[in-house]
Amino acid sequence: MPIDTSNDIVTLSLGTSSVKVALKGATVISYQHDGRERLFTSAKSNPSPSDKAAVRGGVPICWPIFGPPDLDNPLYAQLKQHGFARTGIWHLEDHHAADDTADGVKATFKLEPTPEIQAIYSQPFLLRYTVHLRPYTLSLSLAVTNPSSAIAPLHFQALLHAYFRLPDGVTPPEVRVTPLESLAFVDKVTGGEKGKETERRKVVDVDGPKGEVDRVYYRAPDHLELAFPTPTASASGSATDVLKVHKTNLPDVVLWNPGPEKGATIADMEEGGAGRYVCLEPGRVEPFEVLEPGSTWEGGIELSFA
Repeated sequence: MPIDTSNDIVTLSLGTSSVKVALKGATVISYQHDGRERLFTSAKSNPSPSDKAAVRGGVPICWPIFGPPDLDNPLYAQLKQHGFARTGIWHLEDHHAADDTADGVKATFKLEPTPEIQAIYSQPFLLRYTVHLRPYTLSLSLAVTNPSSAIAPLHFQALLHAYFRLPDGVTPPEVRVTPLESLAFVDKVTGGEKGKETERRKVVDVDGPKGEVDRVYYRAPDHLELAFPTPTASASGSATDVLKVHKTNLPDVVLWNPGPEKGATIADMEEGGAGRYVCLEPGRVEPFEVLEPGSTWEGGIELSFA
């Protein structure tokens, strides 16, 4: 069965590949590519709607803000970190399995204001999230609509917070990210300021003080790559895996891993979990998108492997 909608999780299947999407947050919690898991989701995280916390891992959707709320802005002051899209209960709006295998399997999820959301966020909106599994790629696309009945522009940030699983035995400092050279960035670990730092490295490793990395790169190229040793690298000495991330209308990218010490303090992180993933998160961080009434904005990513 190409589409299974049981137990608050929607599963799309195509040959030896599959995707699982929790209705809580429309969070992609698993991507099996040719039988191998490519996303990290903490064993301590609970995708059930009965649990109010966001899923730790997979691909959470950060909307309408990224990071902590601006307490001086009454529109966002009541929101939790990264907004409510990743904890809201989405609805499966449509799904389709094409006759041609190359066209794959697609599902679209929808989130609209609920009484719970309206209690903390006053503006009208409509979110649609499309998950498209093809034989060699996974595409994730977020569409934001400001209804024509709205009386004000919709201001928001949007980010797809992807946790990419590393092979057993591979650690975050072994991961190499390109091309980030010459980009302006903010280093949140060292307290840097935008406009003060520029990436000088052609190849960026995922390592920092006590192993922690938390950087926002601005106006990044639309084609990015993560390279890391394959499970057979110890035998061959040269084998690498390459994850290709193609982003559309998401100009910025966040590179994040908390490192072992800080990772151990995250309540819903499994033991040693911080050493099992790297987050590369395309998004619109700065400036905020400004969407006029009656307009729709869309941004997304496509994942493939070499």
